[in-house]
Amino acid sequence: MATLISAGVMLLWVVSLDGILGALISIVIIKAGIEMLASPVNELLGTSISADFTKQIQKEVSDFEGVHGVFDLILHNYGPDVKIGSLHINVYDTMSAHEIHGLTRKITMQMIERHSIIMTVGVYAVATGENRHAELQTKVMQSLAAHQNIVQVHGFYYSEKENTLSVDVVPDISIHDDDAFASQLTNEIRPLVPDMQVVIVVDHNYCE
Repeated sequence: MATLISAGVMLLWVVSLDGILGALISIVIIKAGIEMLASPVNELLGTSISADFTKQIQKEVSDFEGVHGVFDLILHNYGPDVKIGSLHINVYDTMSAHEIHGLTRKITMQMIERHSIIMTVGVYAVATGENRHAELQTKVMQSLAAHQNIVQVHGFYYSEKENTLSVDVVPDISIHDDDAFASQLTNEIRPLVPDMQVVIVVDHNYCE
Protein backbone atom coordinates (compact mmCIF):
# COMPACT_ATOMS: atom_id res chain seq x y z
CA MET A 1 0.00 0.00 0.00
CA ALA A 2 2.77 2.42 0.92
CA THR A 3 4.64 1.59 -2.31
CA LEU A 4 1.55 2.25 -4.42
CA ILE A 5 0.85 5.55 -2.64
CA SER A 6 4.46 6.63 -3.04
CA ALA A 7 4.44 5.71 -6.73
CA GLY A 8 1.14 7.55 -7.35
CA VAL A 9 2.34 10.71 -5.65
CA MET A 10 5.60 10.55 -7.60
CA LEU A 11 3.75 10.25 -10.92
CA LEU A 12 1.24 12.98 -10.18
CA TRP A 13 3.29 15.55 -8.33
CA VAL A 14 6.88 14.38 -8.76
CA VAL A 15 7.31 14.27 -4.98
CA SER A 16 9.22 11.36 -3.38
CA LEU A 17 7.63 9.95 -0.22
CA ASP A 18 9.85 6.86 -0.04
CA GLY A 19 11.87 8.09 2.95
CA ILE A 20 8.86 9.27 4.99
CA LEU A 21 6.77 6.15 4.33
CA GLY A 22 9.78 3.92 4.97
CA ALA A 23 10.27 5.54 8.38
CA LEU A 24 6.57 5.11 9.23
CA ILE A 25 6.63 1.46 8.19
CA SER A 26 9.72 0.90 10.33
CA ILE A 27 7.95 2.37 13.36
CA VAL A 28 4.94 0.07 12.79
CA ILE A 29 7.22 -2.98 12.52
CA ILE A 30 9.14 -2.06 15.66
CA LYS A 31 5.89 -1.54 17.58
CA ALA A 32 4.57 -4.93 16.43
CA GLY A 33 7.83 -6.59 17.44
CA ILE A 34 7.76 -5.08 20.92
CA GLU A 35 4.16 -6.22 21.41
CA MET A 36 5.02 -9.75 20.27
CA LEU A 37 7.95 -9.94 22.69
CA ALA A 38 6.01 -8.45 25.61
CA SER A 39 3.59 -11.37 25.98
CA PRO A 40 6.14 -14.21 26.50
CA VAL A 41 8.42 -11.98 28.58
CA ASN A 42 5.53 -11.05 30.90
CA GLU A 43 4.64 -14.72 31.29
CA LEU A 44 8.24 -15.58 32.16
CA LEU A 45 8.39 -12.81 34.74
CA GLY A 46 4.94 -13.63 36.12
CA THR A 47 1.90 -11.51 35.32
CA SER A 48 -0.67 -10.48 37.91
CA ILE A 49 -4.08 -12.15 38.18
CA SER A 50 -7.40 -10.36 37.76
CA ALA A 51 -9.27 -9.21 40.87
CA ASP A 52 -12.30 -11.37 39.99
CA PHE A 53 -10.19 -14.53 39.76
CA THR A 54 -8.48 -13.67 43.04
CA LYS A 55 -11.88 -13.35 44.76
CA GLN A 56 -12.97 -16.67 43.24
CA ILE A 57 -9.93 -18.46 44.68
CA GLN A 58 -10.51 -16.87 48.07
CA LYS A 59 -14.19 -17.96 48.01
CA GLU A 60 -13.30 -21.54 47.09
CA VAL A 61 -10.74 -21.84 49.88
CA SER A 62 -13.09 -20.20 52.41
CA ASP A 63 -15.72 -22.85 51.63
CA PHE A 64 -13.53 -25.67 52.99
CA GLU A 65 -14.68 -26.92 56.37
CA GLY A 66 -12.21 -25.82 59.03
CA VAL A 67 -11.10 -22.63 57.22
CA HIS A 68 -12.01 -19.48 59.16
CA GLY A 69 -10.32 -16.82 57.05
CA VAL A 70 -8.09 -16.48 53.99
CA PHE A 71 -5.18 -14.02 53.97
CA ASP A 72 -1.98 -13.06 52.12
CA LEU A 73 -3.19 -14.44 48.80
CA ILE A 74 -0.53 -14.09 46.09
CA LEU A 75 -0.94 -15.41 42.54
CA HIS A 76 1.38 -15.22 39.53
CA ASN A 77 0.63 -16.34 35.99
CA TYR A 78 3.44 -18.06 34.08
CA GLY A 79 1.42 -19.13 31.04
CA PRO A 80 -1.86 -20.90 30.23
CA ASP A 81 -1.02 -24.03 32.22
CA VAL A 82 1.25 -22.77 35.00
CA LYS A 83 0.24 -20.57 37.91
CA ILE A 84 2.02 -20.35 41.25
CA GLY A 85 0.46 -18.99 44.41
CA SER A 86 0.47 -18.90 48.18
CA LEU A 87 -1.98 -18.00 50.91
CA HIS A 88 -2.62 -18.33 54.65
CA ILE A 89 -5.71 -19.76 56.28
CA ASN A 90 -7.08 -19.36 59.80
CA VAL A 91 -7.73 -22.62 61.64
CA TYR A 92 -8.76 -23.21 65.24
CA ASP A 93 -5.94 -24.19 67.59
CA THR A 94 -7.90 -27.31 68.52
CA MET A 95 -7.10 -28.93 65.15
CA SER A 96 -4.40 -31.58 65.19
CA ALA A 97 -1.41 -31.55 62.88
CA HIS A 98 -2.92 -34.50 61.04
CA GLU A 99 -6.20 -32.64 60.45
CA ILE A 100 -4.38 -29.51 59.28
CA HIS A 101 -2.24 -31.60 56.92
CA GLY A 102 -5.37 -33.14 55.43
CA LEU A 103 -7.04 -29.75 55.03
CA THR A 104 -4.08 -28.11 53.30
CA ARG A 105 -3.69 -31.15 51.04
CA LYS A 106 -7.34 -30.87 49.94
CA ILE A 107 -6.88 -27.19 49.16
CA THR A 108 -3.71 -27.71 47.12
CA MET A 109 -5.25 -30.59 45.16
CA GLN A 110 -8.36 -28.57 44.30
CA MET A 111 -6.26 -25.62 43.16
CA ILE A 112 -4.24 -27.90 40.87
CA GLU A 113 -7.27 -29.73 39.43
CA ARG A 114 -9.51 -26.69 38.87
CA HIS A 115 -7.07 -23.91 38.05
CA SER A 116 -3.62 -25.45 37.45
CA ILE A 117 -2.30 -23.47 40.42
CA ILE A 118 0.66 -24.78 42.41
CA MET A 119 -0.51 -23.42 45.76
CA THR A 120 1.44 -23.20 49.00
CA VAL A 121 -0.84 -23.03 52.05
CA GLY A 122 0.35 -21.51 55.32
CA VAL A 123 -1.56 -21.65 58.61
CA TYR A 124 -2.53 -19.13 61.28
CA ALA A 125 -3.84 -20.62 64.53
CA VAL A 126 -6.88 -18.94 66.10
CA ALA A 127 -7.01 -19.32 69.89
CA THR A 128 -10.22 -20.81 71.26
CA GLY A 129 -11.63 -21.39 74.72
CA GLU A 130 -11.03 -19.38 77.86
CA ASN A 131 -7.30 -19.02 78.40
CA ARG A 132 -4.62 -16.34 78.43
CA HIS A 133 -3.82 -16.87 74.75
CA ALA A 134 -7.43 -16.31 73.68
CA GLU A 135 -7.80 -13.31 75.99
CA LEU A 136 -4.66 -11.63 74.62
CA GLN A 137 -5.73 -12.37 71.05
CA THR A 138 -9.14 -10.75 71.56
CA LYS A 139 -7.75 -7.62 73.22
CA VAL A 140 -4.94 -7.03 70.74
CA MET A 141 -6.93 -7.86 67.60
CA GLN A 142 -9.86 -5.65 68.61
CA SER A 143 -7.58 -2.77 69.53
CA LEU A 144 -5.70 -2.89 66.23
CA ALA A 145 -8.82 -3.46 64.12
CA ALA A 146 -10.31 -0.25 65.56
CA HIS A 147 -7.37 1.80 64.27
CA GLN A 148 -8.43 4.19 61.51
CA ASN A 149 -5.41 3.43 59.31
CA ILE A 150 -5.67 -0.36 59.46
CA VAL A 151 -7.59 -2.32 56.84
CA GLN A 152 -7.04 -5.83 58.19
CA VAL A 153 -5.47 -7.65 61.15
CA HIS A 154 -4.42 -11.30 61.09
CA GLY A 155 -1.67 -13.77 61.95
CA PHE A 156 -1.79 -13.32 65.73
CA TYR A 157 0.83 -15.41 67.52
CA TYR A 158 1.66 -15.63 71.21
CA SER A 159 4.49 -17.57 72.82
CA GLU A 160 4.23 -17.84 76.59
CA LYS A 161 7.64 -19.51 76.76
CA GLU A 162 9.39 -16.65 74.94
CA ASN A 163 7.00 -13.99 76.25
CA THR A 164 6.55 -12.77 72.67
CA LEU A 165 3.51 -11.56 70.76
CA SER A 166 3.37 -10.89 67.03
CA VAL A 167 0.59 -9.87 64.64
CA ASP A 168 0.29 -8.80 60.99
CA VAL A 169 -1.55 -5.63 60.01
CA VAL A 170 -2.54 -4.33 56.57
CA PRO A 171 -2.47 -0.50 56.47
CA ASP A 172 -4.42 1.76 54.15
CA ILE A 173 -2.80 3.69 51.31
CA SER A 174 -2.04 6.68 53.54
CA ILE A 175 0.76 4.77 55.30
CA HIS A 176 4.15 5.11 53.58
CA ASP A 177 6.64 4.57 56.42
CA ASP A 178 6.10 0.97 57.58
CA ASP A 179 8.72 1.07 60.33
CA ALA A 180 7.31 4.23 61.88
CA PHE A 181 3.77 2.86 61.70
CA ALA A 182 4.81 -0.44 63.30
CA SER A 183 6.55 1.47 66.10
CA GLN A 184 3.45 3.61 66.64
CA LEU A 185 1.19 0.55 66.87
CA THR A 186 3.60 -1.20 69.22
CA ASN A 187 3.51 1.75 71.61
CA GLU A 188 -0.30 1.88 71.40
CA ILE A 189 -0.89 -1.74 72.36
CA ARG A 190 1.98 -2.10 74.83
CA PRO A 191 -0.26 -1.07 77.79
CA LEU A 192 -2.45 -4.08 76.94
CA VAL A 193 0.50 -6.47 77.15
CA PRO A 194 3.03 -5.01 79.61
CA ASP A 195 6.44 -6.66 79.97
CA MET A 196 5.95 -8.56 76.71
CA GLN A 197 7.98 -8.34 73.52
CA VAL A 198 5.67 -7.10 70.74
CA VAL A 199 6.34 -7.53 67.02
CA ILE A 200 4.08 -5.74 64.53
CA VAL A 201 4.46 -6.83 60.90
CA VAL A 202 3.15 -4.31 58.36
CA ASP A 203 1.88 -6.21 55.33
CA HIS A 204 0.57 -4.42 52.22
CA ASN A 205 -0.77 -7.59 50.63
CA TYR A 206 -4.52 -7.23 51.25
CA CYS A 207 -6.98 -10.05 50.75
CA GLU A 208 -10.56 -9.53 51.92
